[in-house]
Amino acid sequence: MATRILKGDIVNDGFSQLRISGITVNPGSEDNKLAIDRLENLMAEMKDRDICLGWNTEDSPDLNSPSGIKRSQRFAIACILATRLVTDFGKGKEPDPILFKNAGAQSSFLYSSTASPRQMQYPSRQAIGSGNRRTRYTRFYNESSRVPNDCESITMVIGNIDNFVESFDAWLIDPEDLTSYTIESDTGLTIVSDAIDSKNKKINYQVSAVGNNAVKSDGFLQVKIVATSTTGRIETRLINFELINLEDVPST
Repeated sequence: MATRILKGDIVNDGFSQLRISGITVNPGSEDNKLAIDRLENLMAEMKDRDICLGWNTEDSPDLNSPSGIKRSQRFAIACILATRLVTDFGKGKEPDPILFKNAGAQSSFLYSSTASPRQMQYPSRQAIGSGNRRTRYTRFYNESSRVPNDCESITMVIGNIDNFVESFDAWLIDPEDLTSYTIESDTGLTIVSDAIDSKNKKINYQVSAVGNNAVKSDGFLQVKIVATSTTGRIETRLINFELINLEDVPST
């Protein structure tokens, strides 16, 4: 069974990197608060750079919350976090240059390990070739829409069913709450179940990747959620899904 990595584990690792660099730190509650906030901001920055780590985003981060990252990513994030803390705890001391060297190398590792390259779009004037034709009348490649290459896009294997959560916590203005919502999906996706979680200001839903005649999707599909707050404000979310066949799943 995989060990769950908590956000506090990464914070502790970050402080450990500072001690290794020669900066003695015995963090107190205020230090931990600074570090967890700095960590949450760091992960938001990575997400904006399309470095998708599956981070458990929280508006009020908790040291005891699960991070959502893989074990292989833990050291890299801690190294980068340490460089974000060194100016607060390293005053009067020159940190070991290897601290920043490690952080640079680990940043490159995270970016390269999470990159999602897209296949090249063939020009419409290029002939398909008889072996690749879907119909006898198709002779040239057509431009196909592709799922946006960002952390919000979801890839599912055709035939799979999975659970998803859409949070409206950051959108709602205190003391607003979610009062109602609608959810629908494109053909090829089926909403199996859905429910509102007013306490946590989220909508939970389950999706079945039905696919289109069990053939890999040329483009991407969407789930549309329209939420209404207690003050009547309306927020529309479009979640992008890419469907692939099982044989197209990269081997690990």
